[in-house]
Formats: sequence, C-alpha cells, structure tokens
Amino acid sequence: MLRAAILGYTTRVNFTLFGYPQAGKSTLFKVLTGARTSARTFEAGKREAHEHVTPVPDPRLDRLAGLHPDRKKVAAAVEIIDLAGISIGEVKTSVFLNALRRADLLVHVVRGFRDERIPHPRRRVAPAEDIRTMDEELVLADLGTVEARLERLDKDLKKMKNPDFERERDVLLRGKAHLEGGHPLRTFGFHGDEDKAIRAFAFLSQKAVLHLVNADESDAGRLDEIERAAGSVGSRASVLAACGRIEAEIMDVEDPSDKAAFREEYGLRELTSGRFFKAAMTLLDRVFFYTVGKDEVRAWPIARSTTALRAAGSIHTDIEHGFIRAEVVDFEDLAAEGSWHQAKEKGRVRLEGKDYLVRDGDVVFFRFAT
Repeated sequence: MLRAAILGYTTRVNFTLFGYPQAGKSTLFKVLTGARTSARTFEAGKREAHEHVTPVPDPRLDRLAGLHPDRKKVAAAVEIIDLAGISIGEVKTSVFLNALRRADLLVHVVRGFRDERIPHPRRRVAPAEDIRTMDEELVLADLGTVEARLERLDKDLKKMKNPDFERERDVLLRGKAHLEGGHPLRTFGFHGDEDKAIRAFAFLSQKAVLHLVNADESDAGRLDEIERAAGSVGSRASVLAACGRIEAEIMDVEDPSDKAAFREEYGLRELTSGRFFKAAMTLLDRVFFYTVGKDEVRAWPIARSTTALRAAGSIHTDIEHGFIRAEVVDFEDLAAEGSWHQAKEKGRVRLEGKDYLVRDGDVVFFRFAT
C-alpha cells in the first residue's frame, strides 16, 4: 500500500536569553515572543526562568499557505527562555548553569542603551567589552568542568585500565590546553568521534552564540554600525543589534499604519524578530523544507545536508521506515506555477531517493509503504 502523509510535529529548539543584570533581557523576551512578562518578576528575587514557545516568522510559509487557504498553516517553533541576570564573574557558579547547558543556542543580551536611572554593573556601557568578558566566563566555566572531570578520570584509571576513559582523557587534555589559551571550544578542532565523547558535558563555549545588543533609542538608525563596532566574535557566533524599548512600545500599538509611522520616526528599517530568527537559524546551520498535506501546510527545520530519509524521519518514524521516494519541487518554482499540479505539469517536480540532500526551500511529498 502506498500513501503520503503529513504526521507528527515540528521539532523545537531551545534559545536561551542570558546576560549581566540590567541589560534588558525581559524587554527583548517580549519583543521576540509577544509575551507580556514583567521584568519585575526577577527584581522581586524570584529565580525561575520565563519560557515561551514561539513560531518562527517564515515569509515562504506564508506564501505557501496563501496558495492553500483551506488548510491550516503550521510554522516551525522554538522555545525561548529568559533567565535572570547573572552577576559579572559568576557564570561558572550560577544557579542557571544547567539551563545554559540545555540550550541549543545561547543568546547573550548585551547592554547597549544609556539610562542613568538603570546603573550598569561596570558603571559604563561598553558592549564590545561585555561580549569579551562573557566569552571569557563561558571559557572559564568549561575549564572548571574539564578539570573536575580529568581529576575523576585520573582516579578511575589508577584503579583499572579503561580504553574509553583513556580516549576521553586525551580529548579533554587537548580541550583543556585550548581553553587555557582563552579560546572557546567552538573553535577547537575535534577529530572523528571526539565530539561524541564529550557531547554529554554540553560545554558552554562549544555552543553557538548570538550576542544581541540592546541598543539605545538614539541609535535606532545605526544598528549596523553597532554590530560592526562589536568586532570579530569568531566562528559560530555573531552580533545583532536591536532597540528593545522602542520595539516593545511598537508592539503595544494596534493600528498597523501607526506602527509603520512609529518605525519611520525612529529610523527602524525593520523589526528585530525576522532578523533575529534568520541569524539564529544560520548559526545553528538549520534549513527549512515544507510539506503540503490534506489538512495543513507546514515548515520543518532540519540540519543542513540532511538526507531525504532522515528528513522523512523528522516528520514521523513510519515515513522513514517505509520510505520509497520523495517528490521535490523548489519553493520558488511552486510559487511561480501556483500549484503542485501545475509545477508537475511543467516538469518542475523531481523524484529523489533516500540519499538526496534536502535543500533549503524544498517542498517535499514523501511516498512510503506501511
């Protein structure tokens, strides 16, 4: 029996906002999620994190859904977590250490606005300096973890020989030297299966990091300059600037024309949300493919260079196990033709096997047997 199905759910990733106190994390949490959480929650001494599941803005999905108005639109979603401020020098001992380790993407919110009523922990606003300091703290936190594990391994290896422990120790010793040089583990050259040997540690400096500078209202028209001024932040890291306070106010404006006027008044070319999610997914090396089912149109985020077989499995294991072939059309071709039927008539739809590497923007119809 042959059938094509759109089942299951869109896998979520975790974006965790963190940073030093008074950087505006809760404001940017509101901007990115639309949640109405008050910053006063943390100021009252509570240490729990704010969490919100947020759909990823996706113009291609919007256009695809427009071709199928009778079907439900299901966007990819991410879980965004907002942590309370972490004092300078306390990342490695923070109560939020485990929360940071669970993150797929670390979003470091950096103070860039000037307000004498809200003192900066350093007594001066210097985004580039805060970025460097936080990077150093992530490195030190990982160094502490490595040293503690090496100490334990040495004790265990004195009791008995264990090839797995010896391989782990060798990898950690190389990583330790890298960290002691002040370099994050995301710039460390792991070989073969070495990355798997240490994956359980969830090292902070190995994670992708998006430094999100919360800029001053007066800098709304020069966000690109602020991003450049932060300097080079290395591989699997980038800098994005936003005006959290202005955008939070714009969110509260109901009339679309008033929103546009507000943006023009401050010189904001575009809102942060679209830029943020695009930058975040690029750092995680994720691409999107799409499915059009009987009841819904859906976006699916996957790692770049994922095979058609694995992409099928991201929808449902039944599709992966019974995979026969994938019918694939590029989104732009489908949008130009106006329908799957027309695209097929024009020869735009391709038949691909299980080893096909799914590309960003592919619209896929999986055929499988049960």
